Amino acid sequence: MLKKVCLVTFVCAVSLFAAGKDKGLAKEKNLDDVKADSMVYDQPTEWRIFNANGPVIAFAVQRDVLWYATESGVSSIGIKRNDVTNYPKLGSIPSTEVTSMAVDGSGRVWIGGKNGVAYKGEKDKEFTVITAGKGIPDNSVNAIAAGSGEVWVGTDNGAACYQNGSWKTFTTANGMTSGKVQCVAVDSRGNAWCGTDKGISMYDGAKWTAYNMKKGMSWNDTKAIAVDNRKNMVWAAVGEKDVNSFDGKTWSTYMEIQGGLTSIMTDSQSRIWFGSMTGLIKFNGDEWINDPKVLGIPAAQITQMYKDDGGNLWFGMESGVLRFNNPYPF
Repeated sequence: MLKKVCLVTFVCAVSLFAAGKDKGLAKEKNLDDVKADSMVYDQPTEWRIFNANGPVIAFAVQRDVLWYATESGVSSIGIKRNDVTNYPKLGSIPSTEVTSMAVDGSGRVWIGGKNGVAYKGEKDKEFTVITAGKGIPDNSVNAIAAGSGEVWVGTDNGAACYQNGSWKTFTTANGMTSGKVQCVAVDSRGNAWCGTDKGISMYDGAKWTAYNMKKGMSWNDTKAIAVDNRKNMVWAAVGEKDVNSFDGKTWSTYMEIQGGLTSIMTDSQSRIWFGSMTGLIKFNGDEWINDPKVLGIPAAQITQMYKDDGGNLWFGMESGVLRFNNPYPF
C-alpha cells in the first residue's frame, strides 16, 4: 500500500507553516528514481534470514561475523560457516539488557546496554568493558554510532566519544540540549547528531548546536536518526508519528507517518527506510511504501537496520536478522 501524507516545510527562525500537496511532496517525481525502484520489484528478491530464536534487539556485522542480541543475551554467527557462539557475559558485565551495537572502522564490535558498554576486536580474546566514570557518563547506554575514526555512545546522562584511544564526555554542562540521548548518527564530515528527548544536539568538533521546535522541528522528542551523506540530509523520527528531515537550512515535516518508529536507514540510492514495531516503510522521494509484497522483505517488526559496503541491507526483526541482497547492483 502506498501511503499519502502531508508535508510541512519549516524555515529555521521563521514560524510559518506551509501545507504540502496531496501526495505530501515538495518536488516532482524523478524518472530515474522510478526506474530504479521498478527494477527491484520486477526481479525476484534475494534475502536470507539468520535465525536468532527470538526477536532481535540489536545487531552488528563484523566482516564475516554477525553479532546479535536477544532477551537471552548476545550471540555471534559466522555468516559463511553458520557456527553460533553464545556470550552469557561481555567481560565483567552481563550480556542481557543490550540496547545497541555497532562496528567501528578498526573492525571492533561495540555492544551497549543498561550495564555499560563493551568492545572486542576481531582478534581479541576478551571484551574490554567501559562503565560510568571510566569513559562514559552513565551506565545506561541507549545508542552507539561509529564514524570513520570515532565511536559515539549515547546514555541517559550525556554522550561520550572514543577517538585515538581516549574518551571525551559531554553533558548539558557542555551545551547539549538534554542529557537523555536516545539515538546517535555520525555524518561524513564527522559531525555527531544526538537525538534527545528535548531535541537534537549536533557536535561539529568544537561546539554543540541545538535543533528543536523553536528551530523548525515538529516535535522535540527524537526517537531515531540517520544521515543521508549523498544528499547531506538528516532524517529523524520525532514525537509519536512524525518524520523530520533537515538539509542544513530548512526543516521539513512529514506528518502522521507511523507510530513506534525504531530506526532509520538510507540505502545506496538515497531511499529512506523506516523500521517500526509494526513493519517497514520505504520513502523513495515520492511515495511511502509499506506493503511487504512490494518491498520484498517479510518482516512484521523492525528494531534496527544497516547498509553494508556492498549495498546489502540488513534488518533486525522478530525472528532473527534478514540480509537483503543489494537491490541496486547496477
